[in-house]
Amino acid sequence: MLALLLVLAVGDGFDDAARPFLEAHCIRCHGGASVQGDLDLSAADAGALARRPEEWDWLLERVELGEMPPAGEAAPSADERQRFTAWLRAQLGATSDGVVPLPAVPLRRLTVAEYAAAARDLFDVSIDARRYLPEDAVGHGFDHVSASQSLSDLDFRRYLEAAEAVADRALAADEPGPPRVRRFVPSDLSGGVARGQAHWLNTQGVAGARAPLPRAGEYLVRAQVWGMQAGDEVCEIRLVLGERGRGLVEQAPAARAEDAEIYEARLRVEAGGDVLAGVEFRNDFYRPAKDGRRGADRNLAIEWVEVVGPLDQSGPTELWTRCSEVLARATDGRPEAGAREAALASLVAQMAATTWRVEAVDSEDARRLLSLSDPAADPRSRLRSALVGMLVSPRFLFKPEVGTGEEDARRSRRLSGHEVATRLSGFLWAGVPDRELLDLAQAGALDTEEGVLAAAEAMLEDARADAFVRAFGEQWLQLRVLATKRPDRRAFPGFSTRLIRSMVEETARVLLRSLREERSLWELIDGTETVVDTRLAKLYGLDRSDRLENLGDGWFVSDLSGTERRGLLGHASVLFATSESTRTSPVKRGKWVLDVLLGSAPPPPPPGVDGLGEAAEGEEGLSFRERFARHRADPNCAACHARMDPLGFGLEAYTAIGALRAPEDPLRLDAAGELPDGRTFTGPAELAAVLRAEDRFLEAFVERVSVYGLGRALQRADRTMVAGIIQGLDPGRPTMKRVILGVVASDEFQRISAGPTEVDHE
Repeated sequence: MLALLLVLAVGDGFDDAARPFLEAHCIRCHGGASVQGDLDLSAADAGALARRPEEWDWLLERVELGEMPPAGEAAPSADERQRFTAWLRAQLGATSDGVVPLPAVPLRRLTVAEYAAAARDLFDVSIDARRYLPEDAVGHGFDHVSASQSLSDLDFRRYLEAAEAVADRALAADEPGPPRVRRFVPSDLSGGVARGQAHWLNTQGVAGARAPLPRAGEYLVRAQVWGMQAGDEVCEIRLVLGERGRGLVEQAPAARAEDAEIYEARLRVEAGGDVLAGVEFRNDFYRPAKDGRRGADRNLAIEWVEVVGPLDQSGPTELWTRCSEVLARATDGRPEAGAREAALASLVAQMAATTWRVEAVDSEDARRLLSLSDPAADPRSRLRSALVGMLVSPRFLFKPEVGTGEEDARRSRRLSGHEVATRLSGFLWAGVPDRELLDLAQAGALDTEEGVLAAAEAMLEDARADAFVRAFGEQWLQLRVLATKRPDRRAFPGFSTRLIRSMVEETARVLLRSLREERSLWELIDGTETVVDTRLAKLYGLDRSDRLENLGDGWFVSDLSGTERRGLLGHASVLFATSESTRTSPVKRGKWVLDVLLGSAPPPPPPGVDGLGEAAEGEEGLSFRERFARHRADPNCAACHARMDPLGFGLEAYTAIGALRAPEDPLRLDAAGELPDGRTFTGPAELAAVLRAEDRFLEAFVERVSVYGLGRALQRADRTMVAGIIQGLDPGRPTMKRVILGVVASDEFQRISAGPTEVDHE
């Protein structure tokens, strides 16, 4: 596997390093009269790698996984296999002149999580960014891969709403004293008709007024209403504040003005400005008079509407207080507009430099941001408008990278310190640079590899590095499906959403321990310790004697050595995510092992080929394994299922929600599998031992961290980087931290292609 160490030993020649292996183990199926899979290797020469590298990529993966040669054919020795794959890896990673250019990376945008972190770290504002922003598209397993990102006109409107919410909260200037009350009488309301002392809604709809709210926050909405009742129901109302925030449905039974009642609801708005406040009438009723029968009409009367708040006011924010002090010192009591305008421009320039993650912003940029507001407006309104402009600018939403200096032999340029700071914070904190990191960039501390590594090590010690573990781990392990996944209640009575949260938290805490304590990555495969709460301990059959350490908050480090659970393969989060709602799925579990742990995802099924459904006619008496065997008999399915199913059946000792099956359960006794290279195992523990012997896990993990850190798919040119990171690991104790730092130390992370930007379509 260590191509850089072995390439010198195997040499560069095709005839010496490749042809003997191909003739001995490949050409019988891929040459002459028998060319399987449209891959003819009988006439291959050194130029074949350059002409059709994708075929050789496929061949390399099959040989590494032991799938070629297939069972029944003469298998190469471990040394033969290693020498051939090392040579092939080295050749696929080289160009004709021996120089591997850096791949170009399309412009990247902040993800939803990064946007929320930026609001928190830059302005001390907490918002649920998912309420505003479009969901991030996923590419190559992660939500921040540049080639999968886009920004439509509709998306931009949502970014504008988010920017207004952030600016309102960041520059809140609450005054001391009780919350302000705004009352609207019938003549102020629209959406119905004012008549007498009330505003009437004669049909379903909303009657309200635009309330000028100073900022986002919590408000109390009150209304005094009564109804002209008719039919079998009384009037139903709902208090409204904003187009998004709505109160609970209430019944308004009063039938006379003198009995009118006051209804109220505490609601939140996400942005200030003119916000609709009013009452929604939900159940209109009308029956005309007919055949001597009296008519009936249900209508709603609104006497007044009030908005009180914000209720969560706590005085001016730190940002507005700081801005006010700067403005006061700059103007020094001088009333002239010029002094105030100069002070505002200076403040805007400083805020923009931090927000846009750059060294400085020139006066022209500051002037354009100030031009977004009326020069006669108050300073807070002008700063708010400027901040909204900063937050919808491409210079904030995207991560532009141009590099500095002359390009090198690899046709690349070194990233500037501020660009490196942006990459580091997105990678390690799922956010944007804080003031301290930007100061390092400003001082030139990020202009060298040593300085970048020192900064990265310090960032990994920061609590914000937990965001890397949770964001990377959740996506790498394909656990986001658990946010909406629920099992069949009849099949699993007593299951709760709290148990799902415990499942996800267990996996996150195990990964956090791996990073913080620099534990061996191999423990993720065959480790005998995990972190559980009482719900998971019950599911796993653990008791107090299995507890090794009390972590507080109801969580414990527990010993699994007396069970079959090993590493991630025993986590209920993984087992549930790879199951159906009513049963386990050996296919999904086997595919997960191939894709996540071995980095060798099978292709999607051919069109028209379905998964294994319920038992078909004639299959009622077949075992689960026998039904899968029939499924694999389809030639469209056989090749992939021969790889996936044995791995999945090795985990059949567990139910769909991750509990160990009862000893008498036939599926627990039928958890045996055989890999394409002939190795066999029975049960989860033996499967973990098989995977522990695979070099491929480490390589697959390095590849996934690299994709996450670089924000793009890996290409053949990146093989050298991956091999170099693996070389830098302690073979007996490789750690997550060393992998992360290996990615950070690479040219691929610290430099950028000097060529044109290209979108990767791999």
